[in-house]
Amino acid sequence: MERPCLKVRRELASRALGLLREMDLLDRAFSPRREDAFVFFPLSREPTPVELEALTDRLGQVEVARTDFEPREKPKSLLEILSRALPPDLLEEVPRSFDVVGDIAIVEVSPPLWPHRSILGEALMEVHRRIRLVLAKGGPISGPFRLRELVPIAGSGPTETIHREHGCVFKLDVAKVYFSPRLSYEHARVASQVGAGEVVIDMFAGVGPFSILIARRTGGCLVFAIDINPVAIHYLAENVRLNKVRGLVVPVLADAREAVEKALEGLADRIIMNFPEGAKDFLGYACRALKPEGGIIHFYTFAGAPDPEGEAVRALIEGVEEAGRELRKVLVVRKVRAVGPFRWQVVVDAEVA
Repeated sequence: MERPCLKVRRELASRALGLLREMDLLDRAFSPRREDAFVFFPLSREPTPVELEALTDRLGQVEVARTDFEPREKPKSLLEILSRALPPDLLEEVPRSFDVVGDIAIVEVSPPLWPHRSILGEALMEVHRRIRLVLAKGGPISGPFRLRELVPIAGSGPTETIHREHGCVFKLDVAKVYFSPRLSYEHARVASQVGAGEVVIDMFAGVGPFSILIARRTGGCLVFAIDINPVAIHYLAENVRLNKVRGLVVPVLADAREAVEKALEGLADRIIMNFPEGAKDFLGYACRALKPEGGIIHFYTFAGAPDPEGEAVRALIEGVEEAGRELRKVLVVRKVRAVGPFRWQVVVDAEVA
């Protein structure tokens, strides 16, 4: 099948492959073709003049042409590929799930599998051809910015990517900001509840997955999106522009407590508290941010067996009552995801008077 392609000399093939993956120009549905001293890489589209200039600058003289390519064989399963490269006892260590943010995969690699991490990464890219970079988790999430060390194990290019979710686009750097694609359902669930005319405070907004989706779906609300991480706020402002919600989402670089004290007390109809490690410590400020007549709090926390839902509700009631307000009604309580043995992230939606 004839496709647009990039023609390069064989000695530049490895570098060209990395650049095309980085620029999201490689069409992974077709196999590259070799002919004499040249390699032809199938392209997903014609490069723009700026992209062509960048390729020329990095590779020297290149040529964009059209030629026939053979479709790739159907990808094999991850275990099938790894069974040829790993000892049988290590196959039990292969992760059954991983996160994909844009064109980057983030995977948990167990200690026994760690010496073979590059084999795992390459196999992931072979099975999932739109992935250009595989990162291994190098430690737990920690610190006020909720970041973890990420170790490249396969692929190439920057840790910045563009992630698409529910019709929105989110530009972000996975190494410098917190973002979890596993919360996609929560983003949509909360956004579906917001009504026109509401004032929403997203106390730990990150790059804006709650805030921007709310603004896109509601259209007539105002969201104050707070985060203490300046890199997250940089991307949040960019995502506000990309998703055309200027005037609906207001990025605020601050600690959420400071933001409430200085400017947001008594304004909100709805508060989003997606900071399960420490949301309990901010409940007093969330209550201060609600309007005098009350409103809705979406409270995320970690809780364990035997009764994670009850533990989360009790934590919310305690914090609300300490702030001098009343939890009028629990609207929803559910386990969002497992975070460890007998431990979950739990959300409580509650009406607070």
